[in-house]
Amino acid sequence: MSHHLSNSLSASAASALHVVGGHVRAFAPSPRVVLSVATLASAGVLGLAAFGVTSSHTTVMLEVNGVTRPVTAWGNTVGDALEVANVSVGSGDLVQPGLAETVHEGDTIVVRSSRAYTVTVDGETRTLWTTATSADGILADAAPLGSTVALAADRSASRDELTPLVSRPRNIFVSADGTTREVAVRPGQDTRAILESAGVSVHALDRVTVENGTTGELTINVSRVTRGEATETVEIPFSETTTNSNDMFVGESQVTTTGQNGVTTWTVWQEKDGDRVLTSVPITEHSTSQPVTQVRSEGTKEVTPAALVAAGIDPKATLEEKEEADGTTSVRYRAKLGSISSKEEIAEITGESKNGDAAAEVGDVPTNYSGEDPRSLARPIVSAQGWGDSEYQCLILLWNRESQWNPYAENAYSGAYGIPQALPGSKMASAGADWRTNPITQINWGIGYIKGRYGTPCSAFVCHRRGGGACWCADRECGVPAALLD
Repeated sequence: MSHHLSNSLSASAASALHVVGGHVRAFAPSPRVVLSVATLASAGVLGLAAFGVTSSHTTVMLEVNGVTRPVTAWGNTVGDALEVANVSVGSGDLVQPGLAETVHEGDTIVVRSSRAYTVTVDGETRTLWTTATSADGILADAAPLGSTVALAADRSASRDELTPLVSRPRNIFVSADGTTREVAVRPGQDTRAILESAGVSVHALDRVTVENGTTGELTINVSRVTRGEATETVEIPFSETTTNSNDMFVGESQVTTTGQNGVTTWTVWQEKDGDRVLTSVPITEHSTSQPVTQVRSEGTKEVTPAALVAAGIDPKATLEEKEEADGTTSVRYRAKLGSISSKEEIAEITGESKNGDAAAEVGDVPTNYSGEDPRSLARPIVSAQGWGDSEYQCLILLWNRESQWNPYAENAYSGAYGIPQALPGSKMASAGADWRTNPITQINWGIGYIKGRYGTPCSAFVCHRRGGGACWCADRECGVPAALLD
């Protein structure tokens, strides 16, 4: 027997499908019937005369869904016989022969009624009308509708009209509790019997579905449903507020208190399908940690070159947004690579004399940054190590290669930071908390690193020339060709 089907999404036409222990039942079927080509009861049905019969009084056998009875009609068509028998046929009904066909005395008329079944097609619930009398037939009729089709199998003991799972002997698969096994099934066996033969017990809450695979295999899936109390946590998002700060310039902003989400803990009543939560109803609230409001400070200090220098910021710096280590963003004045002010420019802003600048070059080790050229700040630091001018020149060459002496230089790929390109930049915190902005702190850290790893700036420079920074001068005597210092 082949099946003719129609698909409808109308709520009025749909009735819920339930496979109870493997038997299919349709509740409140529609008067409309989907018809499929039935097996004829006699070969004479296929050989009906095309030109009809002259008799107006005909007795035929009428088979409706497997129940056969004689019917005597004064007409000689299939429609006449169905009218006498009070059998209503809708537009989708299956009748063999057709309603207008002529029948002879003793012929058989076959009627097959369809039912509406609810199937899941590619995750969407749809209504299927079919004359199939087994679950595999229903799924086969639904196969053209989508790539995956599943049939709900409700095993409630209150259901009747149990439908066989298969229409012919075949092997099917039973998947339950993480194990899949193959089972031989006979026609007439329902889902309940098959599960029992496979040694799978199913409780009233469990969900059973029948599904056709892409290669035609048939699988019974058992999904365990549990109910009970559980603990559930719900995040409470934090909010953000702003405040003014005279420690930052106008246009600058930075998070001074990092926000934190709060958490509420509940006892809930849950229904779960495996790990998937179907229903969760709060019962009792146990504890709550309140969220921490995030505070963002916005600068109010007037921006002038002198004010920037006084704050240890190069006057050529511009506002730049950056993501901080804690995930927040800040907007601060930062100098761009290659745009560091010269000592003459700084002196003009601060009003210092050239003599004062010269004294700074050869005088005591600087402790406060006032916007000077970082290269001039390095000279007394180098001298304090007992190194001569050649080592100072090597340091100039070395850090020209690294950062152009920009205290804000940051490698976009590695994250190395500052004049000495420390990786990570936070290493320089050992020399001072202001390592992000203070060239003096960065130089002091860099000199210490050079002493520990290479011995002298010239050794470091030669090693970098030879090995791209990967060398180690264990003897502290790498030497510097004079040509490099020209």
